[in-house]
Amino acid sequence: MALTEDMLACIRALAENRIQDAKKYATMACINDNSKKNEGKTAYYRKLLENGTDKMFELPVNLQGLLNMIDVSDFREKRYYLSELQRKVFSEIERGYYVTVKMLELGIPYINSTLIYGEPGTGKTEFAKYVAYKLGLPFGYVNFSYLISSYMGSTSANIRKVFDYCKGQKCVLLLDEIDCIGLARSDSKGADGELARTTISLMQALDELVDGQIVIGATNRMDRLDKALLRRFQRNYQFSRFEKQDDKVEMIFDFIQDVGMSFNAESIIEYAKQNHTQAEIMKHMIERIAYAVTEDTEITL
Repeated sequence: MALTEDMLACIRALAENRIQDAKKYATMACINDNSKKNEGKTAYYRKLLENGTDKMFELPVNLQGLLNMIDVSDFREKRYYLSELQRKVFSEIERGYYVTVKMLELGIPYINSTLIYGEPGTGKTEFAKYVAYKLGLPFGYVNFSYLISSYMGSTSANIRKVFDYCKGQKCVLLLDEIDCIGLARSDSKGADGELARTTISLMQALDELVDGQIVIGATNRMDRLDKALLRRFQRNYQFSRFEKQDDKVEMIFDFIQDVGMSFNAESIIEYAKQNHTQAEIMKHMIERIAYAVTEDTEITL
C-alpha cells in the first residue's frame, strides 16, 4: 500500500524533528483513513494526538511495576454493552472532563473522580478502559494489592511517585482494589498504622489532582473504606450483576454480531438466565465459540 501525502509529511516532519508538525499530519492521516479495519484505532489515536498525551506511554524506570500504562486503542466498542447505569456514569465522567478547566478558572478545585464498587465480574475494570477509549486518553492502572505486597514499608512514597507523574497529565487513572489501603483508620501502631499513613497519603495525592485527570476507584468492599477517602470521590456507583434478562441478551448479541459469525445462541441465553455475573457469561460464551471453532464445524451452540 502506497503512503498517503499525510503519512509522507509526517515521516518528513519526524525526520526533521518537527514534532508538532508530525502530530498535525498524523492527525490528518487518522481523519482521512476511511477503512473499516482501522476505524477504532484511528479514532482513538486522533483523540490521543489532539490531547497531547502520547508521552504517558513511556514510563520512567522508577514507576515501572507501580503504574501500568495500557494501550486501549484496540478496545472493541461494538462488542461492549453499556447498561443504563453505565451510560449514566460515563455521561457524568465525560461532563466532568470538559468542565474541569472552567471550574479551575472559577477558582474551584474539581477532581473528576468516581468510585465504582461491587462484586468481582461486574465490569468495573472494563468500564474504566471504555472511558479511556471513548475520551481518547491514556489508561493508567494501579493495583494496590500488588503495590502493598511488593512494597510494604514504602507504599506512601510510591503512591506519591505515581501521582506526581500523573499530575498535569490528561489520563484515566484506575485505582484498582483500593480497599487494600483505604481502610477505615483505627490503630496507629504497627501494620494498621502503616496503612493509616498510606490512606492519608492517598487522600493528599487525590486532593492535588485537579488538572484534568479522570480518577476511577474500584473496590469489592466499599464498606471497608475510610469515610474521609470516600469524600474524595465526586460520585459513587454500585455495579451489580445484570438483573434484567434484556441486558444479558443484548450483551450477548452485541458480542455475537460484532464477531460476525452466524450461530444459535440459545444455550448461552439459557446459561445467562441463571444468577451469573457478566464476566461469567462472557467466559461461557467465549468457551462455546472456541469449542465450535476447534471442532471446525458450522457454529451452532
